[in-house]
Amino acid sequence: MPGRVLAPRRLSPRAFAATAVLGGVLFLLSAGSAVPATAAAETPLARDAARAEVHRLVNGERVAAGLKPLTVDLLLAGRAHDAGFACPGGGSTPGRARDIALANGLAHELSGCPGRTIVEVMPAWGYRGWTGEILAFNYASSDMVTYRYGCAPGTADFDCASADATTVASATAATAVRQWIDSPRHHDIMLGDFDRFGCGAWSGTGATVYGDGGSFYACVFAKGGPAARVDTRKPTVGAITIDGALLAAATDANARAGASVRLTAKLADADALGRVAGWRVAVDGRDVVDEQGAGRVDSGRGTVQVSATLDTSGLPAGTHAVTIRSQDIAGRWSALRTITLVIAP
Repeated sequence: MPGRVLAPRRLSPRAFAATAVLGGVLFLLSAGSAVPATAAAETPLARDAARAEVHRLVNGERVAAGLKPLTVDLLLAGRAHDAGFACPGGGSTPGRARDIALANGLAHELSGCPGRTIVEVMPAWGYRGWTGEILAFNYASSDMVTYRYGCAPGTADFDCASADATTVASATAATAVRQWIDSPRHHDIMLGDFDRFGCGAWSGTGATVYGDGGSFYACVFAKGGPAARVDTRKPTVGAITIDGALLAAATDANARAGASVRLTAKLADADALGRVAGWRVAVDGRDVVDEQGAGRVDSGRGTVQVSATLDTSGLPAGTHAVTIRSQDIAGRWSALRTITLVIAP
């Protein structure tokens, strides 16, 4: 059954379209024209960073509600994002977030599996318990906002007078989660009787039924499933260079006083379906690159090369500790790598 969406018009950043499916039952939030079959252009978005944020925000809302956080299941996360899969009886379909972005609208019906939703396909993957899916679309930016957990549905912004903890996330990821909170059916799935989930994010600049651009989100939930699909490995940091010189841990590198240096590193996640989502660099304990800003990564699978310019103008002559670590889509941090940077007098 195709989802139905808002009539074509520009939405405010907080206005939304979202749909949910639970145990084969569809919940649609809006009425209007059916989703067109045209394809959207695919454009760069820090998708893996956004996915990590959605995972974190959903789990933060569960903890604020007195529930256990969910484990990120890498197979669900991959198929919620861009990992294609076969349909029963033949055919295939893209990962869910990519699928709805290419379709320019929200629909639970899988593009390559006519008449089927992902919850109807999941038993063939070994998920035979309670399952669900929630989708969202919004125009919010990637600017960082303060997000407070536990705010009531309908909260005007991302911060409220609640006593629960705050975090920082991109406005688009925060908006997607608040869209689901503002809908009772979606909120019920977010806080449902599941123990694992995985989310995807995709962008489009084609003419959607909502207007041009926007970001699409999909989260898939399950209770039980193959243990091997749970993220168990931390990402890694390697091949660190300062101004092109390859460094090992605790190796000195020289820089002229007041000059900037170029730091590069290779980040990797050894899990077959793992992704690197961000990285953090600190000099003498002060963050100079973090995963909420320049350290946001859309890695693809495998190893990603990252770089940053370190301004040394405020550093006195002498030895300084530079620490580097990476984060994956499940929110796991790598071991801390430390190198020394020697500023010449």
